Amino acid sequence: MTDLSVELTITSILSRGRIGGVIMAGTSPEGIRYIAQCNWKLIPDSSFPSKGQRWHVEGPVEMTKTVIKGSVKHDRQIYAETARILRPSGQNIIAWIAENPNITGVGHVKARKLYDRFGPDLINLIEQREIPALTTVVTEESAQLICHAFQQHNVGEVLLWLDQMGINRSIGQKVISCYGDQARDKVESNPYLLISFEAKWKIVDGLARNRFGVSENDHRRLEAAVEEALYRGLSNGHTCLPETNLRQAVNRLLLKKDLVDQALALGESTQYRKVSDRYQSAGTYIIESQVAQRLHEIIEGENASQGSIFQTGAPSHESVESAIGQYEQAQGFELSLEQKQAVQCSVTSNASLILGGAGTGKTTVLKALYEAVEAVSPGTAIFQVALAGRAAQRMSEATGRGSMTIAAFLHSVEETMLGEGSLVVVDEVSMVDVILFYRLLAHIPPGTQLVLVGDPSQLPPIGPGLVLHALAGHPSIPQTELKVVKRQSEASGIPLVASAVRSHQIPSFAEFEGIGNGVSMIECPENSLDQTVQRLYRQLGGTGTDYSVQVLSTTRSGNGGVQHINQLFRDHLQRDAEPVFCFNSEFGVVQGMTLERVLLSVGDLVMFTKNDYAIDLRNGSLGRIVSALPVNNEQSDCCIVDFEGTEIALKSHQLEALTHAYSITVHKSQGSQFNRAIIPIRRSRLLDQTLIYTAITRGVDQVVLVGDRKAAEEAILAPASAARRNVTLPDLMQSSTN
Repeated sequence: MTDLSVELTITSILSRGRIGGVIMAGTSPEGIRYIAQCNWKLIPDSSFPSKGQRWHVEGPVEMTKTVIKGSVKHDRQIYAETARILRPSGQNIIAWIAENPNITGVGHVKARKLYDRFGPDLINLIEQREIPALTTVVTEESAQLICHAFQQHNVGEVLLWLDQMGINRSIGQKVISCYGDQARDKVESNPYLLISFEAKWKIVDGLARNRFGVSENDHRRLEAAVEEALYRGLSNGHTCLPETNLRQAVNRLLLKKDLVDQALALGESTQYRKVSDRYQSAGTYIIESQVAQRLHEIIEGENASQGSIFQTGAPSHESVESAIGQYEQAQGFELSLEQKQAVQCSVTSNASLILGGAGTGKTTVLKALYEAVEAVSPGTAIFQVALAGRAAQRMSEATGRGSMTIAAFLHSVEETMLGEGSLVVVDEVSMVDVILFYRLLAHIPPGTQLVLVGDPSQLPPIGPGLVLHALAGHPSIPQTELKVVKRQSEASGIPLVASAVRSHQIPSFAEFEGIGNGVSMIECPENSLDQTVQRLYRQLGGTGTDYSVQVLSTTRSGNGGVQHINQLFRDHLQRDAEPVFCFNSEFGVVQGMTLERVLLSVGDLVMFTKNDYAIDLRNGSLGRIVSALPVNNEQSDCCIVDFEGTEIALKSHQLEALTHAYSITVHKSQGSQFNRAIIPIRRSRLLDQTLIYTAITRGVDQVVLVGDRKAAEEAILAPASAARRNVTLPDLMQSSTN
């Protein structure tokens, strides 16, 4: 075989690989026919090549012989080692237009007329979408089709180029979405900009050094290393990094101390800035500083009236006290002093916090707060929101008022609906990251009163930054803390253990004697954790038919994790249960299963993992499949699920949102409570004091921790994960008040 480098105009696509790769036929400028065999690495998207395109192909070529119905056919076959699409140029644009399958109604004659009319300028006219000029030769519809096809060609060309350099397709699409037809030029001028689109450092750095000849001390590389280190910190919850931490992170990327010194000596760039002894990406600095500024403006009063509550000045202490008294009389009980103080603070403040551990009566305070607000300012619009669907659902059930997720609030509640003087109450704020909180503050108009509710000892957000944890105890924002536990009885022992864990103290665990009260710890090796959990579940009265006994796992995988426990419990409890069927577009009627590929049966305990407002289900809703239904097509109802007393029929596509719920993660349990809870404990990077505290406080009567006692004690004594996050919001809040 000999090597060949040739330009081909594609005449037909002979084969498209399912996971990439194409075999295509084309002719050279001399009219010689070739077949180019391109593997998936050269052309990952097999749908992209089409008739009329021009490609530059290089690789060994040989004559091949094919016998078809007794006749012999000889082809010149190129085993491509490189393949790149060429931009239409000169008279080649004629063939490109005429043979493009996406341009209907324009053949060779009209394409030739276009070129004769505009010559080489035709490509520029198409690229700049000069529709009026093109319509002097073709119809407006044809002109639009030509321009759109050319744009898609350019997009495909850049995507293919990025694909061949090892850049993930989803990242390539983001780059094009940001830079448009300038994408390739941008990447060629600074390949490290791909870091901003979450491309991996190793791939980008190798590309820059080997393909584009970037030196190891090039300022673009050094700045990008700092930027990458800050992004990695962001993925771990940090919105900034102290210089010491940043040095360590950058050194892991550049591998040379002198290069680290040079990188940090560059100072600020457009991508990051230095604040005191900390470095922060430009984006997170803007987010945190604007959150601090907006909170300060709300606290101080954003306009003269500050809404309906403050139209004639803040309500007096006496008027709020009177409203509280009326609420107490109607309810038939008296609020505690700290609960009254919380209502007073929130009614009379533009923005405030209501803090309190699990079961301290935050919901009671909210109900009294709403009554007081409506008493001193009739007609005030009240909006209740929470991060998770289940938390929002629990909020609604507890207060008797409508609530929604933050996502739904941002999507469905317009500024005109809020108007001046609305009250927005956000529950479970410990779970809200700073990016989402920034969006929430940007959504509410001036004059909105804001109340943030939560427990800073519970789990921090999955996303970056801190909100409630950063504001708790901060002198710039009015706040009250509820300390007396109301949910569990003192006799249960749960409040005492939870209080100790909350204070990073090793609690005194009760002896486990079967069904009872309090918090126990049972030690067992990790390899028998699943079986021990299963045995305890039976001892505590768990039958797999309800949620009176619930396993709360600290991990999704591994021993004691959600996936292990759910599979084990289902296999044991549901071995002979009636299957649930659904309709699959490819295979017809098949047995339904979760996304984890575990089969679904009548009697299964399940969780809905999406927000589906059409059937009034939220992410985290717990239920039990009570019956299977006959399935004929994709519109058929598959089964009936009892979600906490409400029976809902689910269709095939909705089964994809189900997962088994014999065990759920501690994160998913926030906002819920169970009579008895079993908590598998094993060493993992996720195990910390807030996780254990949150899990313990989900129990009402009894909690059993099972597994590695030493790991549990070390996690309780160690600083909480939230305390280890580096954020600037508290400092920015302080500076915004100066």
